[in-house]
Order: sequence, then structure tokens, then C-alpha cells
Amino acid sequence: GMEPWEVMISESQERMVAMVRPQMLEAVVEVLDRWELGHAVIGGVTWTGELRAFWQGDVVGTIPARLLTEECPRYQVERRPRPPAPLPEIPAVPTMGEALLELIGSPNLRSREFVYRRYDQLVGSRTVRRPGLDAAVLRLRPSLRGLAVSLDGQGRIAGLDPFTGGALAILEAARNVACAGGEPLGFTDCLNFGNPEKPEVGWELSEAIEGMAVACEALGVPVVSGNVSLYNETNGRAIHPTPVVGAVGLVEDVRLVPKGWKDGDSLLLASASPVTLAGSEYQARFAETGGSLEPLDVEAEARLVSFLWRAAPHCSLVHDAAEGGLAVCLAEAAIFSGNGAEVTLEEDVRELFGEVGGRAVLACAPEHRDEILRLAGEHSVPVREIGLAGGATLLGVELTRLRGAWERNS
Repeated sequence: GMEPWEVMISESQERMVAMVRPQMLEAVVEVLDRWELGHAVIGGVTWTGELRAFWQGDVVGTIPARLLTEECPRYQVERRPRPPAPLPEIPAVPTMGEALLELIGSPNLRSREFVYRRYDQLVGSRTVRRPGLDAAVLRLRPSLRGLAVSLDGQGRIAGLDPFTGGALAILEAARNVACAGGEPLGFTDCLNFGNPEKPEVGWELSEAIEGMAVACEALGVPVVSGNVSLYNETNGRAIHPTPVVGAVGLVEDVRLVPKGWKDGDSLLLASASPVTLAGSEYQARFAETGGSLEPLDVEAEARLVSFLWRAAPHCSLVHDAAEGGLAVCLAEAAIFSGNGAEVTLEEDVRELFGEVGGRAVLACAPEHRDEILRLAGEHSVPVREIGLAGGATLLGVELTRLRGAWERNS
């Protein structure tokens, strides 16, 4: 009972359009039938430069394709920058160990197993690495290649600086797949914002998109799909500007995906941009969120990503420092590995819990250390040794206590 125009513009979940070479059509249909997916041939590609829609044999709509692409109608939303939020003072806080336990057990950082265990992670028997650290990895059978997949979102950071938040969503998603040995291939996004007709929100949306574009250009990786969710407000109060980015990366050999550090492994720290407490989990937990962010060096961030996916096959573990900073990164890596570590770090709050600037911990057997340092030199990525894997503690906290806090309510 739908009109032709309704069919053309209607929305529904899980519909995909594929452009298929004529000689491959039969093979594609065979795949669709095997998976019991409804399908139909709905048209063909022409050289006319026009999109033409037919209904029961009659042409019911014609439009030059360029008006839907390069020359589509555009309008400028009014944009008004927000003044930066002042940097609040952080009052007396717990010791480093107590702060780490509180952070890793916090609602934003604790284990998400209670979510992903509800779904079959092994469907199709292609899962090489399950969810839980950086990226999951699926094997592309019958080859040994695989796909690393990850999802990352920035809300609080984008609330302070939407340009940096947009760039960081791209960069963290790329780092996640790189930590599993995946060369980033493409991104998809979901842009969640308030009412863009309000100048402050229009500015947030514009800045976040620009930040994402700058990061993609530095990486040389495109956003291939996405959507927006706008007008997210309650009683006139908008949500944090929250760009969410999914990334997929190609793993050359799934047998070399890092599995966890072992006793005696060297621990190395690679870094790119400066870190800050502004917008961090530490700041949000122990004070009010505010302050200005350090600018990202997107070229250095891109070099870090390139270094990580090349170094990962030589490592027992690679994990990026994101929410919670370096201390939480080390704790997550120790829990994942089931093994503590002896690390030498400055007892500096920003060094331990700072965020935004890209950093990653790499663990490797001593015989692979020189190769990793060589790769770091090739990519101009600063790397320093911070300790050795092994033992039952991390940063003075028993691994059992860290795991207990992390698995709380999971």
C-alpha cells in the first residue's frame, strides 16, 4: 500500500545495497540464499548520469545524480563557540594504589563482560580474539588473514573541545585495531549531538566533524559510512557531543595476534602527543570536569598507529592507554594477561592518569626488543622501557584486588 516516493525514502533496519558485476551475480545470490537472506535485483548502473525510478514499468522519478552527491543542497548552521571551562583544582585524593582501584572499578572503566557475554562471540567459529581488550579479531577463512574490529566513543573530551574529541574518536579506534595487529582500513561513525539549530551545538557538530576529517587525512583512512543522531535533549539540556567511531583493520596472520605478556617480557611505552588531566576519568572521579586540552599532534598520532600494527606481531601484548590513563592501561593489560609486572614510573598524577595524547604499552620477549626499537625509529615514535612482566602485583596493588575491582557487578 505504499506510494513509490515512500518506497524510495523509507527507512528500516538491516537493508543493504550491493553493486555487483553481472558475472558475479549468481555467486552473490548463492551466498544470500545460503544465509537465508531476502534479496532482489532492483536496478542497474547506467552511463546517463541520472537516477531513474520505475514503478510497474513507468518512470515515476528522474534526477541528475550529481544533485544527490557533489552538488547536493547545503546550508550553513549558525555556529557559536563555547568559552573553555576553567580547570578546577583537584582536592586531596587517595594514594596512587587506592585511586587506581577506584578508577578501574568505576562505572566507565569496569569490565563490560556483562554486556558482551549475552551474545555468541564464537558464531561461525572464526573468532580469534574475543572482546575485552582493544579489538576483537575474526579470521577470514580459509586464509590466515583476519579482521580486527573496534568501537570507540568520546563524550566528555568532546564536551570540552569537540575538535579534539572528534579527532580522538578516530585515533583511538585506529589504535585499538592496530594494537591487535590490524592495519586500519576504514571507519564508520555515529554522531550523537543535541539540537544543531542552537548555535553552540551547531559549532560542536562542525568542530567534531572537522576533527575527525583531520585525523582521517593524517591516517590516510576514510570514513566509509555512518549516521547522525541529533536533537538529543531533555528539558532543553543537550547530551555531551559524542562522536562514536567503529574501525576495521586487516590482520595479516591471526596466529601472531598478541595474547598476553609473560614472565620476563620487556615492557615498553610508546607515545605521541602530550597528556592532560582535563576531561580525564581521574578528573571526573575526583573533581569537576573542566580545563583546556593540549592540542593533538595528529601526524605523530598517525605514526604511532602505523608503528603499533607493524610491531604487534613481534609482541606478546600491545594495549593503548585511553580512559583512565597509563595506570589503568597497565592494570587492564595485567588482568588480561593474568600476570603482574614491575614498572618504574614517576609518581606523577598526570603521567599515571592523564589522557588524550596517544600512548601504548608493548610487551615483548627480550629477543624481540631490538626489532621493536628499530620499527619505532623508522616511524619516529618515542619509546622507552618501563619495566618487566611478572609477579602478583602491579604498581603496589595485588593483581587479585585489581581483578576484583574490575569485575565488580560484571
